[in-house]
Amino acid sequence: MASITPSNAQPLDQLYSLQNTLSTLVAQEASGKRLTSPSVDPSAYAIATSLAVAASALNAATQNVQNAFNATNVASGALQQLSGIASQLRNLAVTGVNDFLSPTDRAALQAQANALVQQFNTTAQSVNFNGVQLLNGSFAGAQAGTPAAATVTNNDLLTGSGNVVAQVAASGPSFQNATGPAQGFGGSGTTNSTIAISIVNNNGVAAAQATVVDSATGGQVQSGLVASGGTIGGFENVNIALGNFNLSDVGKTARIQIAQNVPANTQNNALTVQSGAAEGNTTNLVLPGVSSSQLAISNVNLSSSLTSTNAIGQLDNAIVTLNSSQATLGAQQAALQNQVASNDVNQLNVTAAQSNLADLNYGQATTTSTLDLLRSQLNTAVIAHNNTLAQSVLGLFA
Repeated sequence: MASITPSNAQPLDQLYSLQNTLSTLVAQEASGKRLTSPSVDPSAYAIATSLAVAASALNAATQNVQNAFNATNVASGALQQLSGIASQLRNLAVTGVNDFLSPTDRAALQAQANALVQQFNTTAQSVNFNGVQLLNGSFAGAQAGTPAAATVTNNDLLTGSGNVVAQVAASGPSFQNATGPAQGFGGSGTTNSTIAISIVNNNGVAAAQATVVDSATGGQVQSGLVASGGTIGGFENVNIALGNFNLSDVGKTARIQIAQNVPANTQNNALTVQSGAAEGNTTNLVLPGVSSSQLAISNVNLSSSLTSTNAIGQLDNAIVTLNSSQATLGAQQAALQNQVASNDVNQLNVTAAQSNLADLNYGQATTTSTLDLLRSQLNTAVIAHNNTLAQSVLGLFA
């Protein structure tokens, strides 16, 4: 006997599939996301999740860099203030090179200089960002160091030929030793100082005499009288060869600025911030130490023209250091700004890629859901029609 085979199997399968698809589309349209769960597209879901993590990390890194930039802004502003104070101190030192000043005048100059040095230290020590001290030298980074040097800053011409100082040379390896008192001051080292040489009349014979001012202590020592063409030694580990002078050169002078050796700093103790999304993508910031002691201007002595001259040399070196620090800080700020721009571009691209994978294309989804709804209605109608036919056939056997 022939059997009747149900004709609803295929429409039912299609209906179940369409209902599942419509259910997914409704969830997607409600959330605005294509990837509502890993089951929708496992590989795309994994990639989109990874991209979302990267975009979030880039945003956090940008915040780090912005904080670092804000910190450098604080440090830069403080360095400008310190440069202004150093400039004021130098002006006082220039004023101090004047033998017409009375003791009262010099006392007033010294009091003003002392107040400025105190203000200098207060400013340098108080600069911080979120409690982190910026200019105390804790984050100066690795430094190559600077060897000791002797620079002739003034050298009068002699009547015959040549200059008061013919040559300055280190007397030995101790010239690079910055430890302890200086040679001529009870020790064997070399410290920041000024050597002033004057041609004097020694009982009818021209002679040269050196006066050395220690920048750190303000102490002074004086050499013996040295004949024309001779050599002055025994101070700051230098030998000073003199020119050939005579009585017509009396009153002429020379100045030598001694800068002590600054040892290298091999510890990389710079500030570090995570500036990118990847592990190890960091930026180091170097911030100088600029207290008066670190710049060797803690003792600005204006008690005489000679000590004021020494102070000018001290302050010139300090101003050079401050200017160099500002330039270094400015370069770091430019690098931080570039990093922020780079992070912004990367974050935009990563976010766009993540959106392409995870977000729903509403136009396409609407079209698909409309078509699937029509198919579902059509399949429902087919099933209903098949059920009606089946009931009609069965009625023939009733």
